[in-house]
Amino acid sequence: MSCKFHLVVPNGIQCFLLSSLILCGCDTSVRREGLGGGALSPVKVTLLKEAGSGSDEAESESSGGPKITEFGTLSGRITVNGSIPTLAPLLAQGAATKDAICSAEAVPNQTVVGSDGGLGNVFVYLRRVPNVDVPAPKEEPVIFDQKGCVFVPHAQVVQTGQKVILKNSDPVAHNVNVKGFAGSFNSTVPPNNQSDVETTFSAAEKVPAGVICDFHNWMQAYVFPVDHPWATTSNPDGSFTIENVPAGKMEFVIWHEKLGYIERAVEVDIPAGGESAPLELSVDAADLAG
Repeated sequence: MSCKFHLVVPNGIQCFLLSSLILCGCDTSVRREGLGGGALSPVKVTLLKEAGSGSDEAESESSGGPKITEFGTLSGRITVNGSIPTLAPLLAQGAATKDAICSAEAVPNQTVVGSDGGLGNVFVYLRRVPNVDVPAPKEEPVIFDQKGCVFVPHAQVVQTGQKVILKNSDPVAHNVNVKGFAGSFNSTVPPNNQSDVETTFSAAEKVPAGVICDFHNWMQAYVFPVDHPWATTSNPDGSFTIENVPAGKMEFVIWHEKLGYIERAVEVDIPAGGESAPLELSVDAADLAG
């Protein structure tokens, strides 16, 4: 991994600063952020931990403590204060495009979706895996389809090692180009292909990874590889449930493609053999517009 430098350098001291950075070395666990003032101001170089970049930081944080052998259920809902904005289609029905099938129906903008005052496609996931036996991935494959020049589903979770079948229900070629921090891949899926393009994610991500189709530049989605099963996405009405969560005080991350982190570490008490008090969070509709 290369170091990332963000420097604002006063005129005339570039050589001094560059020499200092070279002497500091290039520790991949930190990023360097420089803050520069005027020509007579001192230059500060701050070393900051950079979350979510690099495979060495992509796996879920783990914690020690007594081994947990009891489990419960987390449920909750993400709601919106105000009216959810209505977004224009990414491609209008009947619009001129190189593949007519793509505009047979309007291509919806799924950046913001919701119903009944709830917000859909919000990722909810355990931040720190405790001392617990992590279940193996399900044998049931995850299906990732492309239909009407739209990724289906728009947002989903997959456990590392779980089989993913890339489908194409359209009569034109698509590709699945995943742009993660810990791992990326790009696979073309032939027209009307339903089963013979498979993949697995071997590395977990800190946040969901974007997915695009290079043949049709409006197509985008999010996939979130995690190295445990305690993650999900909210339903269109904002509701969500994660079963068999390790019991005790657990921290969850709440993330949305438009908003980024809604919560970086919200603590919930998961009762053994029971269901937690509902985790209810709200966001402002104004932040979802645009």
